[in-house]
Amino acid sequence: MTAKTAVVVIALTLIAAFLGVLVWVRYLTGAFGALERPSLFEQWLSNEARHFATPSEAKKLQNPVASSPEVIEEARVHWADHCASCHANNGSGDTQMGRNLYPKAPDMRAVPTQQLSDGELYYIIQNGVRLTGMPAWGSAGDGSGNQDSWKLVLFIRHLPNMTAQEAEQMQKLNPKTMQEFEEEKTEREFLNGSSPSDSAAKHQK
Repeated sequence: MTAKTAVVVIALTLIAAFLGVLVWVRYLTGAFGALERPSLFEQWLSNEARHFATPSEAKKLQNPVASSPEVIEEARVHWADHCASCHANNGSGDTQMGRNLYPKAPDMRAVPTQQLSDGELYYIIQNGVRLTGMPAWGSAGDGSGNQDSWKLVLFIRHLPNMTAQEAEQMQKLNPKTMQEFEEEKTEREFLNGSSPSDSAAKHQK
């Protein structure tokens, strides 16, 4: 074994020992639930995972879609319907789903996300990130030509400058919960001159 190889082996051994201690302290002491706040190391690791998850050639991809008010509007509608449940309309990640993921949904307006290349953002949208809550939204045949994903990249760039009015408008486009559906149904029935009890009676006949 050469001196250089010995140094590498020792370094890897020390790293493995450090990670072993970290795992023992963090997890074997009972802190294994998703409600736990990620440590600084885990937050760093989560950010780095987004870099490592992207092949070098994908990082160099250029966005083929030109930004325009129409494109941003289209992407805003897509985001509100598909992405906001985890990432929030404004990209903060401050939603019930986003807060309870592990690792937590990142603030898409912050530097760690905004410093990613367009190609990285596109690849993450298409392929997701393993061992996180980020799913893959693309399919095997998309390659680098999924226009919807490229438009979302433009919208992510727009997030730091998004207005409160835009975020409010997006609330109407968010997927509705069962409770919201029931509330709307009750309101419609009231406006139509019937009550929930009347509706229930009709169903029983």
